[in-house]
Amino acid sequence: MGVGKTYLFECSLCQYRTRVSGGADSGLHCEIQTIVCRNCRELYDVFTRQHRREDSVTLIKFPGFHRPEIPPVVLQQSVFNPSAKPLARLVWHDSEIACPVDPKHTVEAWKDPGRCPRCGNFLDKNGFPFRAWD
Repeated sequence: MGVGKTYLFECSLCQYRTRVSGGADSGLHCEIQTIVCRNCRELYDVFTRQHRREDSVTLIKFPGFHRPEIPPVVLQQSVFNPSAKPLARLVWHDSEIACPVDPKHTVEAWKDPGRCPRCGNFLDKNGFPFRAWD
């Protein structure tokens, strides 16, 4: 556990560009997985686990809204009961991998080195992280 990293991936053939972790990664309070959506023909980072209060409930702030440059954590809000214990225990909440645009889309885990979701060419990974996150 520690700080996760996001990298820039580029396709030299079709010029596809995206910023994802490139596989399974984790920070202090969450774990993510890079997925490929066969319907969108895009790569996304999605949550697989989140470390939250045991009495919290996740609400999607903007259902049906997705922009790749916005981290998924910004679009979710953890809500808890204000009358609950002030020092509620932190527990891991597991999530199924799904496309952030439409949960009915066909997705699978993607790992670097991997193929471009648009043309099938191998993607080139920038050697330096674009962003470090927690």
